[in-house]
Amino acid sequence: MTGSFKINGIRLNRKFIQVTQEDFPSSPPLYEVLESGKMNMVCMVLSTLSERPFVSGTLASTYFGQLVNKNAQWQCLPDVCTLSVYPHHYNLEFLGALLHMLGTRKLGFHYLVSSHSMLTFVARESQVARLIHLLSTGFDLPDSHAPFEQEENDELALFIKKKYPETRATYVEERIKTYGMTLIKDVYLKGYEFTFEDLSGFGKKLEKQGKGERFSHITAYMTPDQRIHLYPVTGKPDDNPGGMLCPAELLSFYGPHFGDRYGIMSRALKCLSQHDIPVLQAGCTGASICMVLSRARGESAEQALKDVFENP
Repeated sequence: MTGSFKINGIRLNRKFIQVTQEDFPSSPPLYEVLESGKMNMVCMVLSTLSERPFVSGTLASTYFGQLVNKNAQWQCLPDVCTLSVYPHHYNLEFLGALLHMLGTRKLGFHYLVSSHSMLTFVARESQVARLIHLLSTGFDLPDSHAPFEQEENDELALFIKKKYPETRATYVEERIKTYGMTLIKDVYLKGYEFTFEDLSGFGKKLEKQGKGERFSHITAYMTPDQRIHLYPVTGKPDDNPGGMLCPAELLSFYGPHFGDRYGIMSRALKCLSQHDIPVLQAGCTGASICMVLSRARGESAEQALKDVFENP
């Protein structure tokens, strides 16, 4: 069945480090430290639910020297890549097929997070070739497709910032521009812990059961003992007993910042904290930020964020 699932493309970015702060929340949180140092995160995952509350960000390797001695309790992992795919639809069949293949082939990764338009893996350099092979052979890609590898270009980045001031929103704007906020109510945040074998079986079951159904968001991470922690957000109560189930709402927004998110995530999370609105899960990749909130907290969060972000 996997060949029937279309993916618009694959994008590979190299030369990153992964910085993780466990026992979150603590003071100051990682994202506030990065904001104060004007350090950009191209991807971030936050979780407050499990026994391992954490926040983890993916940054350019040029920041390694600045961060490695910043806090002795932070974990700084070098030689990390991001691998993003663009599925046509966020349906549960596609997700099940992907999880089944990851489990069957025992493919490791550090983090997985979705945005409005893509799924992003954060993985070690040594893991990327196998992930690309899985995605290229397991799904339907354009005939001319080859993984697009984006190179750093300082001149292009400077040009974009001058031509499009909104890409440096936190420096010049009191309120950061967005293309709009989306609040999805009446969803469920589910939590599972799997071995590779369990993940393969779960994915196969999901592929069979999920026809015509979609998921709204997903984050996942893998611990050093190769346990996969999976957190999908879907519209139905748990069809697979044994995991965590939490009634939730999903608040997301996207903007013209092209991933140049200096302090953007930090300002969103600080705003909600000041209004005593807890965030269960959060993730950002590409130009999107997604936050999973407890049921009935979404409208309050959306109203609070209007003090910080423009919502046309």
